[in-house]
Amino acid sequence: MSLAPTLHRFIIRQQAVEIFVPAADAWKTASVHSPYWAKVWPSAIGLCYFIADNTTYVQNKKVLELAAGLGLPGIFCASKAAQVCISDIEPESMKLARQSASHHQLKNVTCLVLDWNLLEEIEIPDVLLLSDINYEPGQFDKLASVIRYFLSRHCTILLSTPQRLMAKEFITMLLPCCKKQTTIVVDLEEQQTDISILVLAEK
Repeated sequence: MSLAPTLHRFIIRQQAVEIFVPAADAWKTASVHSPYWAKVWPSAIGLCYFIADNTTYVQNKKVLELAAGLGLPGIFCASKAAQVCISDIEPESMKLARQSASHHQLKNVTCLVLDWNLLEEIEIPDVLLLSDINYEPGQFDKLASVIRYFLSRHCTILLSTPQRLMAKEFITMLLPCCKKQTTIVVDLEEQQTDISILVLAEK
């Protein structure tokens, strides 16, 4: 089923990156788990800004973006990383991510359908990218277990999130593992959003 994707250009610290994005409302006719993957959110852009300002976190590293949606951070960091795997549970999103990787002729990028409920099937990277994944309180316990799983395997996690009141307790729970925290203001669709970036690592 066609999502009528078009290329959208984002400027990240003077660097242009283009990804395929579905036409507005096209996802409504597709078989998807949720529509959230079908647009670029401020947290994804904020994570790209952070990576641009702190390239050492991904330079020559094996990077996994989990629950990636359209995969903007994974595509952005591919020019710096040794290897990038962009993943999501939604197959349609991975089709578009593959198109974006092909558009940029990225030979070090793979796009896989992965379910974070099946962690044993996921190869452990050096760095895990998580962008705006803490939006459903009912999933916070599962998400916390996913984060603990990767941290216990010596993986560094770069997590970006808008500053939602409902997620405050969840973020507070992560602070003992937080090695760096910063706020980045993202302008998107004529609106400013404060995005928190947390660098998480094993204690």
